[in-house]
Amino acid sequence: MDVEVTEVGPGVHHARAKHVSWALVTEGDAVTLIDTGFPGDRERLFRSLELIGRRASDVDVVVLTHGHPDHLGSAEHLRSAYGVPVLAHESEVPNASGARVEQVSEWTLLGQSWRPAVLRWVFDAMRLGVIRVERVHELRDFEEATLDVPGRPVAIHTPGHTSGHCSLHLPDRGVLLAGDALMTEHAVGRDAGPQLLPAYFNTDTGLARRSLERLRPLAAEVVVPGHGPTFRGTPARAVELALAHG
Repeated sequence: MDVEVTEVGPGVHHARAKHVSWALVTEGDAVTLIDTGFPGDRERLFRSLELIGRRASDVDVVVLTHGHPDHLGSAEHLRSAYGVPVLAHESEVPNASGARVEQVSEWTLLGQSWRPAVLRWVFDAMRLGVIRVERVHELRDFEEATLDVPGRPVAIHTPGHTSGHCSLHLPDRGVLLAGDALMTEHAVGRDAGPQLLPAYFNTDTGLARRSLERLRPLAAEVVVPGHGPTFRGTPARAVELALAHG
């Protein structure tokens, strides 16, 4: 899979690579990039920009939903090579910078690797640079608020997957960018549809479940997950299905 780019709302594009997604929010010529994929997705990231008529030099800002390697893979490259500021929730800055890493351990993955799907994902993740990811050297932090960046996304703190995980709401465009607060499909998953990531990927799965309630009342017609296809429906329905999934 190369990269698929779909417009899911006015000036909001969902870019899907094989294992992870990111979003491109445009306002005039400027682009807010929500997450950046794995390090090995860099050419696909640049291709997604080309598909909407933009280049890396048009990226105004990177906003991270969280600091896992499959979401910040090209953030430091964009910062150092193009001068693009990188933003993360104040509670996520230590994770994104590497000062305090919150992610699944190699031992945990080894314990799950008897499952062929997990083993295949591990090999793919290694090929995509999961263990050589460059953490972000300079970050700007934000609190839960409307961000003063193109598209003016509203940051919703949804901890559980990581301590500082944030979803981004675009109320004027009818879109919720959920990040890894929920997914609709993952290579290690057994089925599709709105659901939490497997517990071993989360810092606190109980907290992740409770955080979904923060998304339930939001006004949107489309939910873009960090993994899997776009969910066409309200956040309330996505949350209902995710909680029922277990």
